[in-house]
Amino acid sequence: MPKVTEEHRTARRRQITDAALRCFARTGFQQTSMADIIAESGLSAGAIYGHYKSKEDLVEATVTDVLDARFVDLAEARRRDPQPSPAQLVGLLVHGLTAQIGDLQLLLQVWGQVPINPALARLAAHIGTRIRTMLGDYLAEWYHRYRGLDVESARRAADDDVALYVGIVQGYVVQTVLFDDFDGEHYLAAVERMELRGS
Repeated sequence: MPKVTEEHRTARRRQITDAALRCFARTGFQQTSMADIIAESGLSAGAIYGHYKSKEDLVEATVTDVLDARFVDLAEARRRDPQPSPAQLVGLLVHGLTAQIGDLQLLLQVWGQVPINPALARLAAHIGTRIRTMLGDYLAEWYHRYRGLDVESARRAADDDVALYVGIVQGYVVQTVLFDDFDGEHYLAAVERMELRGS
């Protein structure tokens, strides 16, 4: 029997998480069953359960994939010269989320389950730490390079500001889902104006 390569396993997991993401976006996290995901993926139940034991495992994997894609976006932004400003980075992150997920209501559904689902609460805490670290490191580097702060002052300023930038991304997601007349590009332009006033 031929050996299954790690590349093949990774591709199969991606096929499953992509199917789960489509199901969650279409019918909601709560309403999606493992049977729905199996049907959407075109794989057998055994193939799915060989990688993921439950829907919660799939949610964790899917959210982690989405977050990892944002790390790639951020790494690419750090290589640019000049680097995008923090406000521009917010735009890059929310556009990346929208391109990958489509309907951002999925994020609100997962967030809504956090207070009543211990596994999702642990995942949210872990993700929150990663996001704050990711954005904080970016802010510290940007403040040092483009605002002329020394390394220590830039780090302190980044630590002070990182929760605000996380909240701005979350605010974009929430308003996109809740308000039919929400203008995302106007919102992002306002973030840039706010940043310029604070310079």
